[in-house]
Amino acid sequence: MNKSRFYLYCFLAIFFLVSALVIFPGRRVFASSNDYVDLGEEQAAEKIELQKMRQELKELKATTSEALDAMNKVDTSSLKEGLAEFHLFCQQSNCEIMPGKTIQCLGYNGLLPGPILKVKDGQLVRITVHNQLNNNTSFHIHGMVLPESVDGLPNSQSGLIKPGQAYVYQFVAKGVGTYWYHPQIMHAEQRAKGLYGTFIVEPAGMSAKTVDRDIVLILSDIIAAKVQSVGTAGANTSSKFIATTPSVAASSGKPVSTFYLVNGRTAPAIPAIEVKPNTRIHLRIINAGQHSVPLHITGHKFEVVSLNGNLMGEQTARDTITVGISDRLDLEFTANNPGVWSIGSELIEQSTSTGQFPGGIACILRYVE
Repeated sequence: MNKSRFYLYCFLAIFFLVSALVIFPGRRVFASSNDYVDLGEEQAAEKIELQKMRQELKELKATTSEALDAMNKVDTSSLKEGLAEFHLFCQQSNCEIMPGKTIQCLGYNGLLPGPILKVKDGQLVRITVHNQLNNNTSFHIHGMVLPESVDGLPNSQSGLIKPGQAYVYQFVAKGVGTYWYHPQIMHAEQRAKGLYGTFIVEPAGMSAKTVDRDIVLILSDIIAAKVQSVGTAGANTSSKFIATTPSVAASSGKPVSTFYLVNGRTAPAIPAIEVKPNTRIHLRIINAGQHSVPLHITGHKFEVVSLNGNLMGEQTARDTITVGISDRLDLEFTANNPGVWSIGSELIEQSTSTGQFPGGIACILRYVE
C-alpha cells in the first residue's frame, strides 16, 4: 500500500468518526428540542385548565362557603325528616298561555309558574337558585319566618345572585301550610314577569287523611306587549307577546294587554278541575298578581281553613271570597252536587277576553265517576 492510499483511508476513517460524534448527537438534540416544545404546549394547556378550575371554584364560593355558613346558623335540633333538596333555574322562557298565544316571560326551570316544592314540617331544606338571567336576582319564601341570614334583604355578601352564579338557601321548614316563592322586593319586576312558584309544608310523619284531593291554583296577571310581525299578505300574524311591567309599559307608549292567569294559563285553556262525588277537596289559592280577585264558586260553598298561614276557627261557609294581593288561602269544600260548575273571578275584566266569556280567571269544575 502506497502512502497516498494510506492517507486517504485515514482521512475517511476520521471523517466517519467525526460524523458519528457530531451529526447523530445533533439529531438527538434536535429531537429533544421537539420534546421540549411538546412539553411546553402541554404545560400551557394544563395552566389554562388550572385557571379555569380556579375560576369555577371561585364562582362556586357563594354556593359552598355560604351554604356551610348558613348551615352552621341553622338550628337542626328539631329535625324530623331527612334533607329536601331542590334546584331552581331563573331563565327567560316562552310560555304558551293558550293555544296560539305565547308570552316571552321569566320562569323557574322554564315553567310558569315554577315547580311546586313540597316538604315536611321540621325538615331541613336546601334550595339552590341558579341565575341564568342577564341581571341580578334574589329569593324569598313568602309567608315563612326565616333567619335573617337566609331571608334577609340581600346584599353583595349574602343572598344576591349575580348572572351566571348560584346561591344556596338552607333552613328548617317550620309551620304547616301554603307559601309561595319569588325574588325579593328589590327585584319585584322579575316576579311581575313570571318568577313565582308554590312552596308547601305538609305535616310531619304519616298524618291522617282529611281530604281526597289537594289542588293548587296560583292566580296572577301579566302585562305583555305584542310583538309586531307582518306576514306576506301585509296582516299582523304574530301571536307572541313580551312580558313587561306597568312602569315600562306606561313610558313606552306601546299598546299592551293584561292577561289574567290560573297556573300560567288563561281561559278557556285552563284545565278543568275534576272531582268525584262525595269527596273532600282542598284548594290552595295564591294571588301572585297585582290585583285582588273576588273568587266565586257555583253550586258549592267554601270553608276557609287558613288565611296567610293563620288557622281559622268556625265560620259561615261562603260562595265568594276576595283573594287579596299576595294572599294565601286554604279552602275546602265537599263535592256533593254533581254537574258542571265554575270557579272564577266576579270581575268582568278578569273573567273575559275582549268582552267574551270565558277568559282570564274562569275554571270549570266538573264531576267525574
